[in-house]
Amino acid sequence: MKNITLRAAVRTQTHVNHWVDSTLDHVKRRKDRGQGAIEYVGITILVVAIVIALLNTNIGVSIGNTFREKIASVLGR
Repeated sequence: MKNITLRAAVRTQTHVNHWVDSTLDHVKRRKDRGQGAIEYVGITILVVAIVIALLNTNIGVSIGNTFREKIASVLGR
């Protein structure tokens, strides 16, 4: 292997190793472990509340009719 190629390979490997090490250190230092599950539950509750609100009002019917009309116009029906 030529000297310039060897130097480029060593620099690349050093850079990648440093990036991996610093990324792993950052992940280990994170303080928000377990927060993801709570966020998913919160988002799920919000989506369910929106769906229930749409089902209990005329807005849901209106939105459904609008979607049906647009889909029909795209399909040429």
